Parts: sequence; C-alpha cells; structure tokens
Amino acid sequence: MIGAVLALAALARQDLDAAPQEPKIRLVVMVSVDQMLPEHLERLAPWLEGGFGRFVRDGRVYPRAFLRHGDTETGPGHTCLGTGMNPTHHGIISNDWFAFDARDGVYCYSDPDARAVTSNGEQESRASSPRNLRVDGIADHLEAIDRAALTVGISSKDRSAIGMTGRHADLALWWDKKRGGFQTSTWYARELPAWVKASNATWMQRLPFASGWNSELPADFAASGTAPDEREGEWGKPGQRSFPHASPKRGPELSDKELGALASWVYDSAPGDVMVLELARDALSALELGRDDVVDLLCVSLSSCDTVGHAYGPYSVEVTDVLLRADRELGKLFGALDERVGREHWIAALSADHGVLELPETLAAQGYPAERISGRVIGDTLKAARNAVAQKFGQDFYLTSNARGVRLSVSAIRAAGLEASEVRRFYAQALREQGSAWLEHALTYDELEAIARRGAAASGLVALEANSFDEERSCDIVLLHRPWCLPGLAVGTTHGTPYAYDRSVPLAFYGPGVSAGRDFSAAASIDAVPTLLGRAKLGAALKFDGRDLFEGH
Repeated sequence: MIGAVLALAALARQDLDAAPQEPKIRLVVMVSVDQMLPEHLERLAPWLEGGFGRFVRDGRVYPRAFLRHGDTETGPGHTCLGTGMNPTHHGIISNDWFAFDARDGVYCYSDPDARAVTSNGEQESRASSPRNLRVDGIADHLEAIDRAALTVGISSKDRSAIGMTGRHADLALWWDKKRGGFQTSTWYARELPAWVKASNATWMQRLPFASGWNSELPADFAASGTAPDEREGEWGKPGQRSFPHASPKRGPELSDKELGALASWVYDSAPGDVMVLELARDALSALELGRDDVVDLLCVSLSSCDTVGHAYGPYSVEVTDVLLRADRELGKLFGALDERVGREHWIAALSADHGVLELPETLAAQGYPAERISGRVIGDTLKAARNAVAQKFGQDFYLTSNARGVRLSVSAIRAAGLEASEVRRFYAQALREQGSAWLEHALTYDELEAIARRGAAASGLVALEANSFDEERSCDIVLLHRPWCLPGLAVGTTHGTPYAYDRSVPLAFYGPGVSAGRDFSAAASIDAVPTLLGRAKLGAALKFDGRDLFEGH
C-alpha cells in the first residue's frame, strides 16, 4: 500500500515538473512620455512601428485612464506614476510650492545639501534629490525585496527621473542644460559611472539634426489628426512657426554661452528624447540589467513632447514628429531588451505625468469658450481682494501668490488675534467675487484639509484638489480658473488643472502574460506600480492608492 502511494506521488511530481513554468520577470521597465495624450496612441496607431507600436498592437491599453489629483504638473505626475500614491500622501504636490508661512518658493526636488555631479566630478552648484518625497517608490520596493536589485531612472528632467524611481534608487540621471550631457547629484554618487562619462564625451558628435530640425512625417499622413504646420497661438513670429527649425551653433570651440544655447536646445526640442533613449540602451548593457533572477528596474521619461507641446500645442506637426521619432527610438530599446534580457523576461508600462490643453485659438474656432487670461486681470483680482480683506481685518496678511494659489502669513493672523480659517474663508469669498469672470473655484486650506485628512465628503473638482493637499505645502487659498482658459500665457499652452484635458493620460502594459486589447474600465497612472509588481509576483502586501489592474484576471 505504501509503495503504491509513493508511486502515485512520484508520478504527480513528474507531472508538476513537466508542466510549463511561467517565465520569471527579471526587469521592470517604466516609460513616461511627458504631456502625452491617450489620443496620440489612437490617431497615430497606423504609423507606430516601434516601442509605442508594441503597446498598441500587443499590449493592454486603458483608453479611459486619468490622473486622480488636481495639480497636474510634471513633478507630482511622475511621482504618482513611480509611487502608486496620490500627492496628498507622497507630498510632491506641484513643481514648486511656497514654504509654510513664508514667501520662499520651494522646488519639488530641491535639496540644499545635494551638489551636482557631472563628468568633471562634484560641482559647487546645488542639485536635486528625493529628499522632499514622503513615501517609497518602485525602486525602494524592489530593493527592499532584494538588495541586489539595480534601479535606474533617466530623463531630460531631474523631477522626472527622481519621481519615477523613489527615494533610494541606485542612480537617477538628467540632462545638463548648461553644458550638455547627463548629470546626477551627490544623493546618488560622488562620481558618474564610466558608461555615463563615455556617453557625455561624445554627445555633440552624436547629436542629430546637424542642419536643423526637419520634419520626417510620412507622405500618407492626412488622416493622422495632425494640425496645420502654422497656427495662431503657436510660439514664434507668424511665418516662422513651421518646419524647418534652426539649431544653434555646434562644434569643438564653443563659448560657454554657445554651449549653453546648444544644450538648452537639446532639452527643449526633439533631440532630448534621442539622447535619453541612447543612454537607456547604454545602461542596459553596462549594468547588465535583467540578466539574473533579481528583478531590476529601468525608468525612462521622455520630455520632448512636453517641451515642444508647450510651444506648439498637442496636435502640432512638431509634437507629432517628436512622437514618431520617440516611437522609433523606443523600438530600438525594446529590441535591445529582447536580445539581452529575453522577450519573456521583461514587462513594461507606458503612461504620462499629465495631459494638456489644446491651443485656445484652435478651441475657440471649434466653438469652445476658450480664451487667454492676461496676468493683469489676475493681478487686478488679487489687488481688489486684498483691499477687501484689509478693510475687514485691518491688514491683508498677504505673503505671495501665483495663478494657482495665495500664501498668507498665519503667524501675523494669529498675532492679530484672529482665526486663520476665518481669514482664509473671507479671502476666498473676496477672490470669487472679484474674479467671477475667470475663477471657477477658490478653495481654502481648511476645506481641503477636512476632506484629505478628516474624511469630509467631496466630489468632482474639489475631491481632486483634496488629493493634492499637503499640510505644509498647500496654499492658504487654492485657485482654479475656468475650463479651456489659459492664465498669463500670450502664446503656447500649458496644464496644471483638474480638468479632464489635463488629467487624461495614456496607460498601457506590455510583456509576458499581458493579454492584448483595449480595456475601457476605470484606470489611473497610480495603478501602474501595483500592476507591474503584481505581474512580477512581488509586493502583494504593499499598500497603494492605486490597484493591480490584472488582479483576478
């Protein structure tokens, strides 16, 4: 009897051994395209043959993905993507905020103790770090699971490379806008790795567009939804808004000013993405990412869609050209991943940090109530509100402001024997009355705190703004202009609001076990990290604001 049982057990074990084992994920890849709209994947699908094309044809695409917070800027957007948390928890509520009870502005990833590290070593200039980040990111989770994990983030922007990775990534790299090449900060290293130095040594020789930036759109492009090459509202003088776009002087004997102009041009136009993806391929090879059973991380953020989109709008020929080039370059990276890691051993997510508003002139021609709001109108509103507050309380307690908020002196309010909440409430009322022509909301710190921290009921735009609340970093009064309007910009466009056009982002996954198709269920960029970790069979006990979209499938 015992022999028969042992024989059956042996047969069962043989069946288990013979069953196909699911391939192990060895590398997680996160791709962000700054200011990319989900419509870009749809309208350009017939021409996407590279990296974006893999997501569209072979990946799982979520066309109804949105951000879940109100202040839709690069810093918070990339940090949401990299942490799976909303700004009210991770603390990076905007690109810049005002220090509490002070006029001082704070850059989201500023660090007074960090110094820039370039190919010439440690510099005197200050640099960025994740010091202001309040929670762990995906790099931290992977390294907590196995200290041998290699975690790297690369972007043109410091806030993108840092925000996508977390607090303790092995390395975050961003473009040096003064001298060209990539840099990091002393938070990560005292010296750049040899492979980064090698790339930096030849960046100018490898730089594309030697005779300027020329469009390379396919001939059969009429159905792509791309706008005419020259439009009202684009940056530049009429007649000079279309291709080709000149590039600055280059060569071995550039002055510091000329070198800075060329380095800034790389950052501001199509070459930025090319340089980032070239360095990502170098990182893959030099660090041997994904070559063992420890799960590594490669985060890549492409910024050219944003820098170009601000100037020309999201449906411009310029942005379309940027995206098609990025598709090809990302395809080269994915090909290298297939070769070095193995197609069955890596998984990728694609998303963006925020959307953007189309040029108001184009929207107005289509019947939208779109317009540009001059800085003077905003200033007049604020001046009138300050006068009303001073008449009621004897002083206005004003410290500083921008188009999205007003910072007051809480210490001065208390010294006057007043309640801060009472002054804020009156300020918000005065702003709404004086700015009724352009203001949609003026929300107080106290309203948002009650929602974010004490569970007060909220919905719509107010709930989204509460997801961007932070006790130390939020303004005393948060301002929100009307939809389809742009405050303070004479040309170009921007983002930063909780309106759908600024919160709409692509979200897609690609890799082994990811079924191809379109999923129209609700999704958000904060779902990327829990979904990737779930697919890699990691992080089941971790808590996120987002969710694993594949759980139960």
